[in-house]
Amino acid sequence: MIKTVTLYTLLCLLVIGPAVADTYPEVLFENSVLDGNYVYSQVHYEGSSWVENVAGKLPISDSVFFTPGNALSLKYTTARDGNWQVTVSFSDVSRYYQPERNDRLTFRLFAATEGAMESLPRLAVIQSDTLSTIDISRYVSETQHNGWVSVSLPLTSISDLRADEPIQGIRFSQGNVTADVQQLYIDQIEFLPARPPQVKLVSSAVLSSAKAYDQHVDLTWQLPLTPSIRYIKIYRSDDNKNFAPVAIRPIFVQKCTDFVPQSNKKYYYKITWVDYNYQESPFSSVLEAQTKTAGDDELLDFVEAAHLHYFLERTEVNSGMHAVQFGVDNAAISVKETGLSLLAQVAGTSRGFVSRAATRSRLLRILNFLEEVERYQGAFPAFIDGRTHRGIFEIDSVPEADLSATASLMQGLLVAQAYFSKDTNETDSLVERINALWEGVEWNKFTVAGQENILLDKWSPVVGFKHAEPLGGFNESLVSYVLALASPRHAIPSEAYEQGLGIARRLADTSFRLELANNHAFSVTAMGDSTALLPKYNEFPYRSDTTAYGLPIAVGSINRSLLEAYVPFLAFDPRGKRDTFADYYANHINLIRAYRRRDNEMNNGSFSLDIWGFKQGGNELSASSQTVINPAIAIGSYAYLPQEAIKSVSRFYHMYGKALFTEYGFRKWIDIKANAVADEYDAVDAATVIVMLENGRTGLIWDLFSGLPAINAVVEDHFTPVDRE
Repeated sequence: MIKTVTLYTLLCLLVIGPAVADTYPEVLFENSVLDGNYVYSQVHYEGSSWVENVAGKLPISDSVFFTPGNALSLKYTTARDGNWQVTVSFSDVSRYYQPERNDRLTFRLFAATEGAMESLPRLAVIQSDTLSTIDISRYVSETQHNGWVSVSLPLTSISDLRADEPIQGIRFSQGNVTADVQQLYIDQIEFLPARPPQVKLVSSAVLSSAKAYDQHVDLTWQLPLTPSIRYIKIYRSDDNKNFAPVAIRPIFVQKCTDFVPQSNKKYYYKITWVDYNYQESPFSSVLEAQTKTAGDDELLDFVEAAHLHYFLERTEVNSGMHAVQFGVDNAAISVKETGLSLLAQVAGTSRGFVSRAATRSRLLRILNFLEEVERYQGAFPAFIDGRTHRGIFEIDSVPEADLSATASLMQGLLVAQAYFSKDTNETDSLVERINALWEGVEWNKFTVAGQENILLDKWSPVVGFKHAEPLGGFNESLVSYVLALASPRHAIPSEAYEQGLGIARRLADTSFRLELANNHAFSVTAMGDSTALLPKYNEFPYRSDTTAYGLPIAVGSINRSLLEAYVPFLAFDPRGKRDTFADYYANHINLIRAYRRRDNEMNNGSFSLDIWGFKQGGNELSASSQTVINPAIAIGSYAYLPQEAIKSVSRFYHMYGKALFTEYGFRKWIDIKANAVADEYDAVDAATVIVMLENGRTGLIWDLFSGLPAINAVVEDHFTPVDRE
């Protein structure tokens, strides 16, 4: 029997879905990305008890650690008339560990004071509430001062642990009373199987390459098929004599970006394999790398390459499509993000970061997979199981097509088709197969009779349009409308551009109308005036016609993320054309400048004009979005304002690169004031960076998409040229 992943389960995972964690999902603490304090900790004390803290959070030690490059510092006083507790949480409530009965909670302790091992804190596991506390001294492997010891606590020892509920974190609390201040370091908090693989690592590790750039070095390695390898441990030296550990990476990662202290300097590297007991293999051979200050083109090259690597490593093995999760046994794939991945791969292939043959091979694997997936009116589900080719739905018995996700996929496929169309004859079948998928989408069936100009985003053969929302307005709906208008076989009326896309709508009455209104999913025919059954909408104008920070803005708002303005134009070229609503290229320039002026006036903690891009909506750590910066917002402006944007790329890299820039490009956000940075990445961000950098440099993706005859016909119907002198 095939186990089906429901959409509910998937959505629990999607909180980290478009993200990539640096370590295993069951690791609660490995390292803090930023120095200073650990953002996912919380300190509380009362009475005569006390815990050292920085802004209410545990300090970080970068001099004493078990795994590089830091550990938690727990310094405390335990008093009879007081109390204290420290919570260490997963990065948000939904990034959880689902307990397995035979697993164990393990971590490493370092006692820096004489009495610390005699006054160890108690420990509790947090699910929806805090469970009973446990004396951890019973589970310490040995007692010593100034040395790392292992704590291994079987989950079966927690009597009130609920096996069906995720663990959200752990809590240390006051133990035995002591008159002196005690100091512990805590590292590598994780949940491990009771009997992990124990094959001894006797072979030397293999470091394949060390390639230097401006202020970072990319390392790659080879892995043997040895199940007991858990991590790769990286050592660095600046004299080829004294090596220090600088990073660890899980085995499902094939690359590490080491951000180094200086440019124009030679560094030396070696690695080891690490098993579940943190025993290391023999060292690899040493490789050297000479960093060198990069010019603007070199800077943009390695930034694009890193964001491409995000997509390449997130390829789901069975389908070639974009995996929802990374590093876990889950084959769920995202249709929308696969479309974004294809745009990024074409850009990266044109730069030579990956071979044409490899990209073509991956594209053919995607086509092989998609041709076996059940479609509804020719459109795909939003999520699919890469092993079974079956859609992943909230209710298994209610399959549903997602038009927006399908539009993103078709846009990516058409750009890839245009890119490979001039290759040898072997590409003929590739072109034909993409055409078959593209021509098979019945865009006109995602409307209801009487409202043929309004695209709806979902349809189910079981419940029809019951869960649908109308598409339209200044957002990524543009992609769906342009493709629906361009469709060779199932086009919507030309009037839909202005009357559908040109009006943002929200359902004004019950969705029951959408379920029944002239819906061919049911054998029901409305008698009499069927217009009474049509859904009613609240309508909002497409144009804003506002002035912000001294600049006229026809469409869009600085109160919405600029990513919402970028995404519709990742492939659709805004240059030199105007529709009935706006000259989008000129409008984007004003919108970006106004957004930046607004951000510069707010204090984000950097005091640099080039660090901007407030992330709308904030994050789980901030009460406000006014301190959270998404680098993709400023970097994505390169296609419109390259001279200003290149300064932002350089600033983000040189000022915050140690925390922000990794083998997957820039992280999702940084909160400079709160000393917090995302330990995750985002497909929309990554695609925006690489695609908009490439569009600004060569216009590649814009030219490929606009060169398609069907897309060009839509442009000719709805746009007029803009003369720029």
